[in-house]
Amino acid sequence: MNDAQDPSALGDPLGLNSPILQEAFERLAGFYRESEAIPPVANSFKAWLEFRSPGRDRSPEAFVRDTCLALACRIAAYRFLERHPSERDLWPAASGDYFVSAGLSNFLGEDIFSWPFFRRSMGIGDDKIPMEAFRSLFSHMEGLDFSLRSPDSIPCLYGAHYGADTSQRPATTTDFASALEADPRLTGISSHCGGGAGLALCVNVAIEGRLSNGEDALDTLMAVSEQFLGMTPDPLAAAVASVAFLFALDEAVKEPHPPVLIPVYLADAEQMPRLLTAPDGERSYIIDAAGGLVLPEQVAADPLYLDWLLARFPNYLRGAVLRLRAQPEEVAVQEVLNAWYNYLTSPKARTPIPEPLAPSSADLMVEAARTLILAYIRGSGPAPLHLARNAPAPLFAARRDFDLRI
Repeated sequence: MNDAQDPSALGDPLGLNSPILQEAFERLAGFYRESEAIPPVANSFKAWLEFRSPGRDRSPEAFVRDTCLALACRIAAYRFLERHPSERDLWPAASGDYFVSAGLSNFLGEDIFSWPFFRRSMGIGDDKIPMEAFRSLFSHMEGLDFSLRSPDSIPCLYGAHYGADTSQRPATTTDFASALEADPRLTGISSHCGGGAGLALCVNVAIEGRLSNGEDALDTLMAVSEQFLGMTPDPLAAAVASVAFLFALDEAVKEPHPPVLIPVYLADAEQMPRLLTAPDGERSYIIDAAGGLVLPEQVAADPLYLDWLLARFPNYLRGAVLRLRAQPEEVAVQEVLNAWYNYLTSPKARTPIPEPLAPSSADLMVEAARTLILAYIRGSGPAPLHLARNAPAPLFAARRDFDLRI
């Protein structure tokens, strides 16, 4: 692609009226109108509305437009990571499975914007129209070379979508970047990261500083993924900021590496999970943003534990759907929960969580799983699990001391 351009230099490449988005929007808008009463679609729209500020457009059209840009984020990330991106099989990029295989298990998986693919995700049919829209986006974005990796590339797309000016960075962000130039090991949290421009800049400066100091590229990648944390209560902003963070990780993330977290979460920094202490002293947390789900402290307060367990849970959701073809609901759910309990209480050598959960914690996780499975097979879509994976972020953020508040 010799004539490819850096998206950040393109004014409005994926703005509301851009030709790139318009074709995908028209396809998905028609699909939404045909499917809006189907539970996975209706519940995804409802979840989106719950995050929507009162003064912003709350129409189905705005939801579809946000979905289009969220899908464009997946394509941008796929094009950035994949040396030979191909249109032949885009489903792994659409579903997020591609990113899991690339060692990014918490990056752009099934979420509020996965509603167009609910049939294929649940194994109950093919989503021809949504996949055609996804392929159209992939084709139209061929001229945008995301391998150029400007940290502002994706935030500028978000800004174009909402008419925000991302060309000027706040003075405080420049101050943080200067501090990181002096000491690239400083930790930083962005509690309201928006589209992630400031966070990505700081990550980029930290990486360059670490490499200049002679640190190994792989060690730098692993360190930086734990050095920063971003949160936003906007679902689209969370997707955009995640990709901005990915771009800032530079070439090291494209090479083989152990699983790393992209530490950007869909979470309200002010909504702390509520502590629940059992009579025996066992501590757990009520995750109100995830429908009141209760998670044991061992899981809720540890991002590695939370990600490692819940990143694998979609397999159990799909397993329940498959079992329903031959078993009553109660039997199908219980069989899946039995397998889940066995996994929770077994040692997991050579993983970030080698020790099994204590039986009492495993019991809590089984009840959380029961809630998620029943919701999924009754049409919730992936939103409840997505929120469970993100909403505890204020808890483990509060347990760390950060040098910078970006």
